[in-house]
Amino acid sequence: MQHDPNAHTQVTEVALPAELTQPLPDDASTVAIVARTAAETALGVPGVHHLGGIAARAADQLRQQLGRSAGTAGVQVDDEDGALGVRVSVVVSYPHPVIAVADEVRKQVTAATRQLSDVPTSVDVRVLDVHGPFDDEQSPLGRAAEATGDAVKQAATATADATKRATDATGEALKEAATVTADATKRAASATADVTKRTAEATADVARQAADATRDAAEATVEQAGKAADATADATRRAADVTADATKRAVDSAAETTGNVRDAAAEALVRSSELAADAADSAKDAAAGARDAVVDTVSEPAATGSAAPADRAAAAESADAAAQAAADDAPVVSDAEAPVVSDTDAQAGRHRQDRS
Repeated sequence: MQHDPNAHTQVTEVALPAELTQPLPDDASTVAIVARTAAETALGVPGVHHLGGIAARAADQLRQQLGRSAGTAGVQVDDEDGALGVRVSVVVSYPHPVIAVADEVRKQVTAATRQLSDVPTSVDVRVLDVHGPFDDEQSPLGRAAEATGDAVKQAATATADATKRATDATGEALKEAATVTADATKRAASATADVTKRTAEATADVARQAADATRDAAEATVEQAGKAADATADATRRAADVTADATKRAVDSAAETTGNVRDAAAEALVRSSELAADAADSAKDAAAGARDAVVDTVSEPAATGSAAPADRAAAAESADAAAQAAADDAPVVSDAEAPVVSDTDAQAGRHRQDRS
């Protein structure tokens, strides 16, 4: 313990209560540290038997629960408006003078608290009782303390019994909860199995319906394919008919064209024959003219007496032979000699016309 070095008082070592021997936490507040220091300092003042009493401790605990102060056995520290108020409750040992002990406690506590904080601090010392030889018999305060201890023991016993009953009740509740949980799990498993079964059945129905739909679709596809084949056959048949009609019309047109060509050729041959006949007539006329010219030529020397009759006859015969030769050389074409145009030649001519 620390004390004021300037205080000329006797310091005695005393046994500290258990609550003062426990270390303070690292985050202890200033008021808690001041309360612990004030308690240790007051216990070291000669004439102090012990700190606090039953009533004072109860009041201190109430104030601490309200959060307005901090304290320990027989010491209460309040923080009010930036100032610390320290109240120390002591029991003085007989025959020490009560006032002197109280003054010394005030002096020592004031000096100790000033070493901890610069905050203004006031110390109030209260003497609760005097302890002496006459306190061998239990005083009313002691009896009250003993009664309080008995009550605390009874409360502890009742608390233990209540705790045991609560534990037993908790165990029973846990057992019941486990049973209920097991039943719920069993029901859930059964429900899950039922749902799984119904799901499987529904899936099978859907699969069956899908298979039926697939089969119907396949049958419809086959039917549509048959209809398409029939339609294709009909279209092919109609196309063949149209092709045959077109071929027939083409053959008829070719035959008609061949007839027209044959008629035109025959007409051309007739005209050629006529022209040849005219040419033959012209040749005959020319031959006759030539014969007459020869005859005249031969006749002129006869008139002069230079040509013989035999020579004149030979010249006339030569002119007649030339005229007959010209007539024979003229080409004469009859209807029987007209060229015949076949269907193949007509088609070849049509193909040539198409290419041109």
